[in-house]
Amino acid sequence: MKILIMLCVLGFSAQSFAEPVLPSDSVYQVGGVWKTQDDQLIRLESLAGKPQLIAFIFTGCSNACPVIVESMKRIERKIPLQKRKEIGFVLVTLTPELDSPKSLKAFAKKREINTGWQVLRGNSELVRTLSNTLNGRYKVIADDDIAHSNTVTLLNAQGQIDMQASGTLTGIKPIMDEIERKYSR
Repeated sequence: MKILIMLCVLGFSAQSFAEPVLPSDSVYQVGGVWKTQDDQLIRLESLAGKPQLIAFIFTGCSNACPVIVESMKRIERKIPLQKRKEIGFVLVTLTPELDSPKSLKAFAKKREINTGWQVLRGNSELVRTLSNTLNGRYKVIADDDIAHSNTVTLLNAQGQIDMQASGTLTGIKPIMDEIERKYSR
């Protein structure tokens, strides 16, 4: 009887400390180890637990990427200061072979990105898988140039796609409205 009780207690303890199970349609199912602009290793699923606004960029981009970043910064400014930690902001480089953590950090500084944002690089396979999972497309068109979707995605706390919109300054309005509705009160 004591053994049975001990097994029940151990089973309950292990279950209560286990990682939460992600839904099958969570983008965090992509998994993998990613490197931040601060040269820290993180697992993609570590972003779970709060909504995330995510987009793809590359540091050599002079067209769409600065607009995407500005659009995301506009959204961030709409969120009251006391609530900004309730949503994460993530940029993922499409050129991990070119964008080192050092260049990602320089990009973040140049674009005046809040230090709470994650700027990530994974290996090429992880980046492609995450892009496909988020319905994004990209193609190398020249040595250091990439044609890519300018989509910004709002993920819920479990990593499921809540909403997607164009990362242009006007196209981002539906996400701005949704975040303002959820986080401005």
